[in-house]
Amino acid sequence: MRHGPWWILFAVALAAGCAQVGDITGGPKDEQAPILVAADPPHLSTRYNGRSIVLTFNERITLDRVRDRLLVSPPLDVWPNVRVSGPKTITIDLNAPLRPNTTYSFGIGEAVKDLSEGNVAGGLVYVISTGDVVDSLYVHGRVTDAYSGAPAKEVLVMLHDAADTTTVRKSRPAYATRTDAEGLFALRYLKAGNYRLYALQDQNANYRFDLPNEEIAFLDAPIAVDASDTLPTPQLLRMFREVGPVQLVRETKVMPDGALRLILARSADSIRVRDIARTGGTLLWRAEWLAQRDTVLLWPSDTTLLAQGRYAVQVDGQDLDTLRYRRVEKMPFHLAVKATTEERDEEALVHLHAARPIVSFDTARFVLERDSLPLPFTVEQDSIDSRSLRLRAPLPPGGSAKLTLLPKAIRDIYDGYNDTLRSGLGRAAEGSTGNLRVRLESTEEHRGPFLLQLTDAQGRTVREVAVAAGGAEVIWQRLTPGNHGLRLIEDDNGNGRWDPGALDAGLQPERVHRHGDPINVRAGWDLTIDWKLE
Repeated sequence: MRHGPWWILFAVALAAGCAQVGDITGGPKDEQAPILVAADPPHLSTRYNGRSIVLTFNERITLDRVRDRLLVSPPLDVWPNVRVSGPKTITIDLNAPLRPNTTYSFGIGEAVKDLSEGNVAGGLVYVISTGDVVDSLYVHGRVTDAYSGAPAKEVLVMLHDAADTTTVRKSRPAYATRTDAEGLFALRYLKAGNYRLYALQDQNANYRFDLPNEEIAFLDAPIAVDASDTLPTPQLLRMFREVGPVQLVRETKVMPDGALRLILARSADSIRVRDIARTGGTLLWRAEWLAQRDTVLLWPSDTTLLAQGRYAVQVDGQDLDTLRYRRVEKMPFHLAVKATTEERDEEALVHLHAARPIVSFDTARFVLERDSLPLPFTVEQDSIDSRSLRLRAPLPPGGSAKLTLLPKAIRDIYDGYNDTLRSGLGRAAEGSTGNLRVRLESTEEHRGPFLLQLTDAQGRTVREVAVAAGGAEVIWQRLTPGNHGLRLIEDDNGNGRWDPGALDAGLQPERVHRHGDPINVRAGWDLTIDWKLE
């Protein structure tokens, strides 16, 4: 009997120890978004004339970035106060009376999260009307980037009353919503009428197109929102950034290799930089324009004491700005050089691209070998790109070679030299590349001229040719096998590049067409694509 209590204590301790072995879990993770279970006044109420709205959810909630995520349509003249007024309750305090006979939608779901897991009540919209009815018409569609065709996500889509004589630059919209991740939008609870439709990348959240870096899209003519139209046609908006109305310097940056990069509001023909603080010596700036000529790299002839200067910039004869040169990164000691090979019928063309402009090169320090034997070659500097050399060598299809640049083979404008560069070169063997024939047919609706581009799997242009309107046939040979794409630009002004639109002039961006299916180029195959523009 005296041992009984000991055994009882041992059993209790053993049971307690066993209980501590397993993990304690709180059940499955909560992945459900908060649900609106009550509202005062109720959702879809009419004749509302109050000053506050109370929304109650099924679980504890919090608010996140209300100013960015709450979208009220039509926009309120005075922003409301939105607060958590209880564990499961949100109160919207209106700071000004609502307009009479108007249906309001409060897209608040993106700002509401549950307190435990942060699940967002995405898509939640609360609606009330100050009139006798809740308006129920809608407009829907999609917004895309005008050049790439990619969905324009989380941009404002706005309806302006067509009778409003002010513009989207100065007035607020009658209705507004945002696009989703696929660029889709739906403007709901609309009143019948004629409206102008816009999409806006609103950088300062004021519902107006008033900043030079904002993107815009618009329809050419007003649309009619009519109760008789039970299945409204989806609208397509193509978004673009305008060429600035006046020339200005949008951005400056000193690049790691010494260039002062300027991004301009418009393309330009010429630029001049003058050191207004220098009293002796000569400082020259070499201009390197990028493709659209709205971005330029300015290479100073002398990098010493640049931070002490002030530089007046003149573009196309117009004084624009006074800039500073402030480096944030030390210039690399060696001149970086990259080698790429371009296919040619009878030879290999090697492009050598340097990080800084090239002053001179020593071909005695170039070594090109095939099967350990020297291979003849020639080198010339690109007449347009001061950072590029072209090396030509008689390399047959299927042939390979090894290029070695010994130290000090290439000298840049700052007396920097390359380090040793070794690069394998090779040409595709006969039968290992493919050929593509494109037969293009366009109608009078597509005016032309066109730019036909062949792109790689990443959307980069690998071949390009200008073609006239009507019918055309283009043949591209010795293409690398793999998936490609076809892109066609309606080059309306014939300047050889894509151009954006202009809102005030009613000018849409040049239209870009994309062939719907991937173009699978196969080794040893001749592929023909018949492309008829619809």
